[in-house]
Amino acid sequence: MAGNCSTMTVATVLMLLPVAIWLYLQTLLESPQMKSELVMDMMPDAFDDQYMECTEEMEEIAPALMEREMKISKILKTTWEKTESKWKKVKRKKNVIATLPSDFKEEHGRAIIAYTDNEFHKEFNEAVRTAGASPVAYNTGFHFKAFHYYLTRALQLLREECEVMYGMPVYRGIRDVIFQSSGAGPIRFGYFASSSLEKDIAEAFGDDSFFTIHTCFGVNIVRFSHYKEEEEVLIPTHEIFSVDAGDRNNSFVLQSTNRTCSHFNCAYLGHEKKAECIHRSGLQTAPSTGTSGQHQHQHSDEDTEHLARDSHSPPQDTKRKAVMSSEL
Repeated sequence: MAGNCSTMTVATVLMLLPVAIWLYLQTLLESPQMKSELVMDMMPDAFDDQYMECTEEMEEIAPALMEREMKISKILKTTWEKTESKWKKVKRKKNVIATLPSDFKEEHGRAIIAYTDNEFHKEFNEAVRTAGASPVAYNTGFHFKAFHYYLTRALQLLREECEVMYGMPVYRGIRDVIFQSSGAGPIRFGYFASSSLEKDIAEAFGDDSFFTIHTCFGVNIVRFSHYKEEEEVLIPTHEIFSVDAGDRNNSFVLQSTNRTCSHFNCAYLGHEKKAECIHRSGLQTAPSTGTSGQHQHQHSDEDTEHLARDSHSPPQDTKRKAVMSSEL
């Protein structure tokens, strides 16, 4: 009799096991997803190179470097190859090509196109966030060196005057991440941050954290994007913002200081990370890079300048003009 009870018990357990597993999975699916919390800061581990005064060297190096890195990164290779057909479509639009600066090359355009690929930009930004943590992280673990150069250079060349961009608020909505502010700033995103000119579009991406952003270095990339309806403005890693509370929970208003902060400059050429930020202002013309650089507006300050100095200065001569480029 005892043996029969044991047999029945085991049989019952085996019969009910699938039901128990199903109920457990349903509980997981119906439970609220855990949201991560992040404190906004200057993201010191980010790779933030602006390639000031070494663009000629990088333009020569980058093509071969890109070929090598595509052999290492499958997603880079696949995404980059897909951009060729999209770039051909962009080139056929004479009203778009006519507005591009003379230094703007095919690789710069294709870098922006590649960035708008959803899967690619997630992996790329994850790498950017931490590639500046150590020499090893950059030299051996970061396989987007050429791509980072092309995308950074593209945004430099396409950048408008601060008075144009700052007056058009852009919006960034995030799901499952609760950002916390430790004060008025300064902060950087520490990665290439997508935003939209349309508030409702940004809210559709998430509202666990929500940003209203006044950017001086962000660039409207609609003409290159796979998703024109998103009205995307791309903000570079190194732009410095002050922080104010928004009008609802976990919402923030970021105002550009019209300055950038980089710990790296020309890292691929062997220049080491600086302990303190190299500050650059967006108010004056950039130092000579050996190219015409007609759309550059950065001026390099002394390398020894510390972050605290002028970090809260508002953009100057800002006229709050809501101007959109007619060709977009």
